[in-house]
Amino acid sequence: MTTPDQDLLSGTTTLDALRRLVDDVAALVDTVDDETWQAASPCPDLPVRDLVGHLVGGLDGFTRVARHEGGPAFDGPAVDRPAAAGTYREAARAAVSAWSVPGRLDEVFAMPWGDTTGGQLVGFLVVEQAGHGWDLARALGRPATLDERAVAVADGVAHAMITPQMRMPGMFGPEVATTTGATAPDRLAAFLGRHP
Repeated sequence: MTTPDQDLLSGTTTLDALRRLVDDVAALVDTVDDETWQAASPCPDLPVRDLVGHLVGGLDGFTRVARHEGGPAFDGPAVDRPAAAGTYREAARAAVSAWSVPGRLDEVFAMPWGDTTGGQLVGFLVVEQAGHGWDLARALGRPATLDERAVAVADGVAHAMITPQMRMPGMFGPEVATTTGATAPDRLAAFLGRHP
């Protein structure tokens, strides 16, 4: 495994990637209609309605961590389809704001898996938003046109973070081979265990 460029893993870079990704994911949520709200997604057991809730829940959970209000939970709220885009955007705005507080990215947080910097936590959130952003695009029948720089950051974090022990149901599946010419979002999805 190659060592990711450390610049891609810095706190300020992961926060910039998060800002870019949530804009792209919000644009996808904007296109969800009543029919696609019920559609299956590539993420097992998460149809689009629950996938959007999961994305919101991840943002909310890491916002609570940044504010010292609790731990990261990815159980998302029940989101109404007409309010989905606004709910997602508000959760994204709150997360970016919480992690933009001076010094927050360098702060060390006591997490269940060990001490983790704010920048690393934002990196986890970038992987989550990029991976599930890909899921959402595919569920909607669209190419995953996510910001290239943000996807590169997500890929670097994923390669640094994901161990063989984490490849289990409910976490990450086995890495999937990709074809020559696969897009960066497809390669990231394949590394996370999706089938592009």
